[in-house]
Amino acid sequence: MILTIIIVVLSLIILMSLHEMGHFLLARKFGITVSEFGIGYPPRIWGKKIGGTIYSINWLPIGGFVKLYGE
Repeated sequence: MILTIIIVVLSLIILMSLHEMGHFLLARKFGITVSEFGIGYPPRIWGKKIGGTIYSINWLPIGGFVKLYGE
């Protein structure tokens, strides 16, 4: 039972991250500046700035986000 719950939670995290990656890639394709791409919700555990984008892993592993410039 516990293993099933862990597998479901990990699968949802991966699915949501892929969804947000789609937002990220389309924003970049259309020339929109992406300030941050995060997996989970803040506060931030780890982050690295590459170019003008901060790639981060955050404490609450439910979902993710793409912060666009001006948003």
